[in-house]
Amino acid sequence: METHRIPPKSGSAFAVDAGETFEVVTPESRQVADLVAFVRDDPAETFAQSYTRDCNGKLRISTGDALYTTAGEKLLTITEDDCGVHDIMFGPCTDWMLTDRPTSEGYQNEPGGCRENLSLALDAYGLDASVPDTMNLFQHSTVTDQVYFDVRESPAEAGDAVTFRAERDAIVAVSACSAKGVASGTTLTPIDLRTPDGTAVDLASVHDDRP
Repeated sequence: METHRIPPKSGSAFAVDAGETFEVVTPESRQVADLVAFVRDDPAETFAQSYTRDCNGKLRISTGDALYTTAGEKLLTITEDDCGVHDIMFGPCTDWMLTDRPTSEGYQNEPGGCRENLSLALDAYGLDASVPDTMNLFQHSTVTDQVYFDVRESPAEAGDAVTFRAERDAIVAVSACSAKGVASGTTLTPIDLRTPDGTAVDLASVHDDRP
């Protein structure tokens, strides 16, 4: 396996074959990562948060659970999970969310977030598909009083990893979340990918000029 570093507030994209595995790792504690995936030969079929909740019968998934597509098919399966706490209720941070976003240190005012960074990274594959809602790795989200969303500090420790097995040929995109706040804190850090040897990983960010 090769390790690729996703810089803070950046996205990545890569192809994975059915049967192959890859890992998403937080090298420092607390940092959230966003993940989406597409069926490689039919990108219109993509990871679906809602069907993943429905097919697993859970609001929180971990080892042994699958990520399902818009067609109700398994796309990725979690085979190992050091953290066990991830979100499949919230969408990715995006430009309008990071405009005058209040934080404990003042306000975050940024040109874009995970949705934009994932989209930029996926441009390398020429997908004619928009970025769907993400699986938010290491994000601790709950529902209080059976009514309200509640995001808490991520419990992820440095080095925590989630391992996925591809059930179909796929294109996967992962970002280091750009939103400062309760989940990731106000110091945003990188995310590491461990992929099969020889995997090309494309990086992109609204904050620089990487292709």
